[in-house]
Amino acid sequence: MNVNKHAIKLTAAAVAGTFAFYGAFSYWAGIKAEETLAEQHQMIAAMSVFKVKSHQYQRGWFSSQETTELEFNQELLGPYIGLLPENVRPLFQGTIRYHHDVAHGPLPGLLSGHFSPGRARVETTFDMSEGTRKTLQRFFGDAEPITVVNHLGLAGGGELNVAVPKFDYEETLAGVKMTWRGFDLRLNYADGYKEYQAESVSPGFALEAGPKGRFSFDNIRYLSDVRPGNTGVKLGTGELSVANVSLKWNESIPYSIKLNELIHLVSRVRVGEFINPSGEFRPSNVELKNLKYQIVTSEQEEFINTRGKLDFDTFSYNDSVYGPLKLDISANHLHGPTLVKLDQAFTRIPFEEKDPTQLRKRYIEAITKQGLPLLINDPKIMINTFSLRMPTGEAKLDGQIALQGLQESDLKTPLEFIKRFIALLNIELPRQTLENMVVAQARNLFTVDASAEEQPDLGEIDNLAKSLLDAQLSEWESQKLISQQNGQLATRIDFKNGTLLVNSTRVALPWEEDAEEDAPPAASAAQ
Repeated sequence: MNVNKHAIKLTAAAVAGTFAFYGAFSYWAGIKAEETLAEQHQMIAAMSVFKVKSHQYQRGWFSSQETTELEFNQELLGPYIGLLPENVRPLFQGTIRYHHDVAHGPLPGLLSGHFSPGRARVETTFDMSEGTRKTLQRFFGDAEPITVVNHLGLAGGGELNVAVPKFDYEETLAGVKMTWRGFDLRLNYADGYKEYQAESVSPGFALEAGPKGRFSFDNIRYLSDVRPGNTGVKLGTGELSVANVSLKWNESIPYSIKLNELIHLVSRVRVGEFINPSGEFRPSNVELKNLKYQIVTSEQEEFINTRGKLDFDTFSYNDSVYGPLKLDISANHLHGPTLVKLDQAFTRIPFEEKDPTQLRKRYIEAITKQGLPLLINDPKIMINTFSLRMPTGEAKLDGQIALQGLQESDLKTPLEFIKRFIALLNIELPRQTLENMVVAQARNLFTVDASAEEQPDLGEIDNLAKSLLDAQLSEWESQKLISQQNGQLATRIDFKNGTLLVNSTRVALPWEEDAEEDAPPAASAAQ
């Protein structure tokens, strides 16, 4: 009996100790989970695509609740929302309200059947407006449109899993069919979200829009492995592969795209108002096969080296087929601390509803104030490989462009600044491609408004452009500046110390020609 009583006491003590440990650990884990989720919220709040409407966090002993309400930045996304189908626009015009149900403790997923140890398990649910919910139910039915589970590890960091289920959707009267084959994302991250490995997979999507056309893609996969460098620059690798993208569209689609804003959304790089195309997508048949992209960034002391590769097998546009493409470019000896300062300076520049002229001025000021160490530390861009097979031949380019020995005082003298450049380039281009470009440019110069009564003869314009190009190429060939063989044009450019050689032939630069013209006759004769 005494033995049994002693065993009972020991068992009771063990149970009490276990509960005490579990409770104490859960309380501590709840504090740490709140810190981690606060960092996550700050990252979301910093994204330009969203604005935070409200945010609350209620921490308990064994569980906590976090509620956040976001709305899309209409100043940023407004021009693009108008391009979407009417039944999809409500998704971007309302608010997004989500709850984090946070269970913390040594086994945070125990009650839901998950036995992995950790600080917390966070399951996210989304509250949506009635209109948004009805719109999504048309696609996903009763299934949750998105599932998000965040497992916070014992040592900090954790694993985030995001899944979007498959769906098939059809509007019989309109002839619209959509097949979405799902999406999965797994993100393993270290404490502070500064180091992470990500893998996302989207097996495919197909849209048949009745008589308008068809769009589809297959097997998009993205991998990344990122870690912080000593200079503050993010190091690691990123890889993207796309098996196939196909567009067959039977209608013209007008477009006006603010690429500067889109680039910032996906890369945080602000490029000002420099590239904002507008025009019209004409009826076309486009297909891209086996696209691959890879970027690797490394660090050597305080300098950054990065290398990017882009390949695809074929790109078909109507009856024209391009590819394969191989592009391999390196940027070396970039001053890491300066890159960080420039990124911070660009991030502080607002661009919503700002005058393009003022934006350019702000960017130039930031580069002038922060960018000097990037220029004086001998940066180099290497074009390791560029080759593209085109219907008219193959375009090739390799070489390097670099700054060497630049001093701050050189910036005050344009000629001295130019002399610090080094450019060594081998160029090969199909003659027919160059001719097509010249003819297109000539048409733009001479073609008047289509409503005018008298229109120029396009045949005459084409013949004139071809004749001028032929005369110019013949002159360059006689001067040994280019070579022509089998329909290909080739040349080599060497620029160093302010001296330009084209195909090993010295070519006078504008300032050298001016100096010769201004020289007195005696000096010219002596030369």
